[in-house]
Amino acid sequence: MGALDDRVIVRVPDQLPSLNRKASAILLAILIELAEVEALDGPGERGIDDC
Repeated sequence: MGALDDRVIVRVPDQLPSLNRKASAILLAILIELAEVEALDGPGERGIDDC
């Protein structure tokens, strides 16, 4: 690949990997953290009634 090549190649497995109990717990914790993060991309849709 040259310096001007903007391609990104992503390879994924044919099947989902099997998760053990510890990996499942870690993945769930990550998803919960991501769900709790407030988006800071722009102004929110807050109105007069918001606390």
